[in-house]
Amino acid sequence: MPQDIGDSTWDCRTTPKLFGMFFNYGLMGALIVQVYQYYCAFPRDPKPRMVLVYTLFLLELAETGMMTFHAYRVFGIGYGDLDALTDNTFVWLPAVILPTLTAAIVQACYAHRVFCFPGFKIVGSVIAVLTVLQFGAGIIWGATIRADGNQLDFTHGSPSTVVWLTSAVVVNLAIASASVLHLRQKISTDGNNFILGVRYVVETGFLAAILAIFQLIIYSAYPSHKYFETGIWTLGKLYSNTLLALLNSRAVTVGGRDYEVPPPVPISNAGAPLQFELAGGSSGSWLTGTTGVTEECDGTIRQGPHKAQSDSGNSAV
Repeated sequence: MPQDIGDSTWDCRTTPKLFGMFFNYGLMGALIVQVYQYYCAFPRDPKPRMVLVYTLFLLELAETGMMTFHAYRVFGIGYGDLDALTDNTFVWLPAVILPTLTAAIVQACYAHRVFCFPGFKIVGSVIAVLTVLQFGAGIIWGATIRADGNQLDFTHGSPSTVVWLTSAVVVNLAIASASVLHLRQKISTDGNNFILGVRYVVETGFLAAILAIFQLIIYSAYPSHKYFETGIWTLGKLYSNTLLALLNSRAVTVGGRDYEVPPPVPISNAGAPLQFELAGGSSGSWLTGTTGVTEECDGTIRQGPHKAQSDSGNSAV
């Protein structure tokens, strides 16, 4: 027989889950748009980068499908049933394991990126070590949830949960701080302040750091409740969107806010073919490098061989 619970208890335990799933669906829509933009804008990106993007997309797609099935069991056929709400035999995979794997992949990419920044090699190495720590804690936490079965407060007093949340905060803060410091060195303050603000917030992982901090605070304040579950269903999608936003920032919209009109062609050189780089070229991190693209003066677009370039002409920006 289903074990029924009161409306207030049900609301307290399902509301964080429901809002987390809403945010997850919204971020999944944003991720689909970003992956499509990447597919259209960078067909000749290096294969490792393309594999990274499409692997993340498939992981997120699988996670969303599993989450939808879990939502159907809790809010559909199992609505009002305590057994359906507390059944952890399936939820551990989309709620913990897959987001942990996504976070590890994205954070490893950012660790490599920070490592390529001049003077940030130690910081990049520390981020890599903490990423491994967070990944291990997440796997242990997921295995613990799977082993607990139908325990109502499976997260209460779990050391792996504390390690996972704490390491997530430290890693995201380190990534955001290093990225902001590097961007401030490389981007002129004479540019559009709004564009710079967007780059600081999105490309540096600042949003993920803020969410991780709130998640740790809520868990510390209410360890026996599931209020922090909203962040669990959200953080993985936020990681993927952050990385895609970084990669897609290399694309330039003609006539857009950050578009600069190229200088006029001197009359003395009008008879010679003109070539100029649409994206700057210098060696650096494979994560943010672009493919050389040149344009002839007759309007022909020519894309050259793969070479590592950055979104603003500097290494690993």
